[in-house]
Amino acid sequence: MQVNASDENPEVNDQANPEDGEPTSLAESAKNWYKKHKTKIVAVGAVGLAVIGVVASLAETQDTEDVEHSEPASALETIDEPRQPPGAYDVDDFLRKLPAGQRASKAKQEKYKEATGDDLPPGHTFVDGWSFPGVSSEDGNPDQPAV
Repeated sequence: MQVNASDENPEVNDQANPEDGEPTSLAESAKNWYKKHKTKIVAVGAVGLAVIGVVASLAETQDTEDVEHSEPASALETIDEPRQPPGAYDVDDFLRKLPAGQRASKAKQEKYKEATGDDLPPGHTFVDGWSFPGVSSEDGNPDQPAV
């Protein structure tokens, strides 16, 4: 007994034209499928649109809350405000790696040995720290540099 693919799958039977037994076109099959499942398609579409609407509403609410609590983002928004001077900061002494073939001077090796008690690692130099005085917010006078 020969088994037809249409006997195993009832969906394939929907695609056959009952009048002449010939298969229907893809467009005709799609129309038939749509008619058969129209209510389900409309329901899923409505639920999808409702979900999109809720997500968009929540996103809009979040955006307006962010704007209310945000700082100005560009210089154009702060153009009328006076410029704030930089604050004071200090940078401590540190080691810097040197390019291949270079070595630290004797003065830097001695300074590192004096500061730490250890020998300067090969391929490195000792960089002196510095400070930036900045401006005091109370009186507008520069802070005294660190000594």
